Amino acid sequence: MTNKYPSQGYQNQERGDRIAPSRSARTFCSLTILLDRLQRIVQSDLLPAGEAILDYGCANKPYQWLFKEKFGEYVGADLPGNSQADIIIGTATQLPCEKSSFDCVLSSQVLEHVADPKEYLNEAWRVLRHGGSLILSTHGIWAYHPDPTDFWRWTMDGLQHEVRKAGFEIMMVQSVFGLESSALQLWQDATYERLPLPLQPIYTRLIQAAIGFIERRRSDRPSNDASIYIILARKLDRPPND
Repeated sequence: MTNKYPSQGYQNQERGDRIAPSRSARTFCSLTILLDRLQRIVQSDLLPAGEAILDYGCANKPYQWLFKEKFGEYVGADLPGNSQADIIIGTATQLPCEKSSFDCVLSSQVLEHVADPKEYLNEAWRVLRHGGSLILSTHGIWAYHPDPTDFWRWTMDGLQHEVRKAGFEIMMVQSVFGLESSALQLWQDATYERLPLPLQPIYTRLIQAAIGFIERRRSDRPSNDASIYIILARKLDRPPND
C-alpha cells in the first residue's frame, strides 16, 4: 500500500486472497462484492479501453487479470520492498513517470493509507492522459487496519468532493455493504479475538453468511453508510484543486 513516507517501505504481510477468499475469511463478503463492482466497471462502456493502466499501490496485483481485458499493459507501482512492483513510488507519493503516461489509474484500498490524499490524487491526475479514467476504492465504515499506517475514512459525499477537487468528473459511484452489514462486520471484527482459536473460523463463516443474506436482498443503489466506496472518474483538462 502507498504512504507518503516510503522509507517505511512495503509491508510484507499476509493480505489474503482477494479474488477467491475462503468463506470463513473475515472479509469474504466485502472482497467478493468489491470484485463484482470492479467487474461491472470493466464491463461498462463508461470505461474506455486503452494501452496502459497503472495500479497505484499494487501490492500483489490481485486485479491484473481483470483489467488486462481492456488494457494491453499493466504497470504496478508500490513502495520500496515490493518485489512485484514494476516501478517504485517516491517521496510524497511521486511516480517516476512522465505526465500523460496512462489511460487509466487503478487505486484499490490504498487512499486510506496515504498521508496526503490531495498529493496522491494530484499525481494520479498528472500521469493520466487526456480523458483518462480513475478507478478508486477506499473505506467508509471500517475497522482500523494499518498497512503500514491507516489515516482516513470517507463519507460518500466527502470522497466525491475530494476526487472532484483533484480535477476529475465522477462517472459512476458504487458501494459495498449498507448500514446493517457494516455493523455486522464491525461486530465480527470487535469480538473475533475473544473467541478460542478453533471457534474463530466457524464464527466468521456464520457472520459472513448473515452479511451475504442481507446483501443479496439489498438494492444496488449506493449506500450512504457503506464499508467501501468505488468511484469511476474521468480526468478533466484543468489543473487539480483549481
